[in-house]
Amino acid sequence: MERREMSAVSSRVFLLVLTAVSGCVDAMSFMRLGQVFTAAMTGNTVLGGIAVATGDFRHAAHYLVALIGFACGAAASGFVAASERKRSGWSRTVTHALWLELAALVTFWAAADALGKAGVSRHTGELLFVLAFAMGAQGSMARRVGVNGITTTVITSTTTGLMETLVWKAMGLAPSRRDRQEPFDPTKPWLIWMWVLAVVIYGVGAGIASLVILRAGYNEMALPVGLVVITIAFGLYQTRAKRVPAEVRRPAAGR
Repeated sequence: MERREMSAVSSRVFLLVLTAVSGCVDAMSFMRLGQVFTAAMTGNTVLGGIAVATGDFRHAAHYLVALIGFACGAAASGFVAASERKRSGWSRTVTHALWLELAALVTFWAAADALGKAGVSRHTGELLFVLAFAMGAQGSMARRVGVNGITTTVITSTTTGLMETLVWKAMGLAPSRRDRQEPFDPTKPWLIWMWVLAVVIYGVGAGIASLVILRAGYNEMALPVGLVVITIAFGLYQTRAKRVPAEVRRPAAGR
């Protein structure tokens, strides 16, 4: 029995789906949990520095908790994928890492709903950790898939790569190469479109989450949870075991 890998096109689509999840979760945590991001760690680092400089140590602690939660999620996902750490592409192990994210998202949803507004305010730190853990697990998983510039949890590097490539193309220039003997491999059009879509989809996810937050309580979590469930289901289906014919499995000496 061998394991399949998700097709390249499907992998790209579902990385964009997970980028929408990050947009939803970031909007939700920013609006409900004291203006702290749970996917965009660069923003937390800046805001945390500002909070320390202005003496707002309570918010500084929340930014730190989010950073720690994200790191723990990435570490946990890395542990799950350790057996295939040198392999790129969307394998079944990558899909299994998403169970960590789903568990964290569902835990947050259930806890926030049970605690209510007052309880959420008292337990902001714990809830931030759980959401950031989910995003850290997702970010680590995206690294295993290995699509250049698509991290699913941040669009800073995506935007940088997109604009750099567009400027070079407009000027008719090729990217510099360390080894001049290597053939020039131009940036594929599909990758440029992925970068564009990642930026747009991240914003769309955040916008949709923001629109429903005031009307649906914490049930806006149904959107990111649903997207992750679909991704896991499709990943498990595409990476299901395939049978190898007996004549292929049989050693050559025994033929």
